[in-house]
Amino acid sequence: MKIWLSLRSWTIAAVAALGLAAPSVAHAQCVGGSTLYGYYGFQVSGQSPTGVGKFLNGVVFFNGSCALQANATIGENGTVNSFVTWLGTYNTNADNTITLSFTLPGATAPETYNVAFSPVFNEALGTETDNSAVASIDIKAQNYPAHGNHYVYTNAQLKGTFVSSCTGTNLPFGEMNYITLDGSNSSGGYGNVTGVNYSNDETVFSTSPVTGLYGVNSIGNFGGYVVVGGTYAGFSGVLDNNLNEIQYTLSTAGAAGTDVEACVAKRVK
Repeated sequence: MKIWLSLRSWTIAAVAALGLAAPSVAHAQCVGGSTLYGYYGFQVSGQSPTGVGKFLNGVVFFNGSCALQANATIGENGTVNSFVTWLGTYNTNADNTITLSFTLPGATAPETYNVAFSPVFNEALGTETDNSAVASIDIKAQNYPAHGNHYVYTNAQLKGTFVSSCTGTNLPFGEMNYITLDGSNSSGGYGNVTGVNYSNDETVFSTSPVTGLYGVNSIGNFGGYVVVGGTYAGFSGVLDNNLNEIQYTLSTAGAAGTDVEACVAKRVK
């Protein structure tokens, strides 16, 4: 249980005011940079070669000239680093897919992803291609247009009732959460989470009450913890789709191992 008390600390304490400046990384031959331009929320979910869940989620800014800057939470190989910034590049290929490339802090080799962008939904979907993990990526505009005025986010922007679907990457586990976030600062500067969790681990279907705290930083990342049926779980995520969607990762420790779940939640009201 101590690990999850610690996880509560980093998810809450690390939600500080952050900003993304225009990335200065040079890109010698930029092709189709304007395809992605502006602020997007993104989530990577999958599994590393060691069998441990992998996730990245946060905000990425595409400058329209093939350079990107991200601020996100990194969870790979059993370690978690919250709200880390890095630079990268992107380029449009002959088949109109887009290749992203970036090297995470502390890593020795770049990660690469191939995505296809839908201008109708302001969203790009794709897969990791560097063979270091089996993972998918979802990139969605935070607001429309993505390069327009950007919110200065607070807890008040993450307010309402959401329904989410989550799938575990390590254990055979799926769940739905029906949660309300109150948009307040009433709990020591943090907002309150309440709701119900519905889960199925292939043997038992169960429902449990959900309570917790969360905080939002200025660029739209959020973090916190929930208590589900007496078990602590840390989470981190990002707001996108004009405040109508959140992508987040929920991490829970249990007797059978650590489950890292990738979740997408849609606004109900």
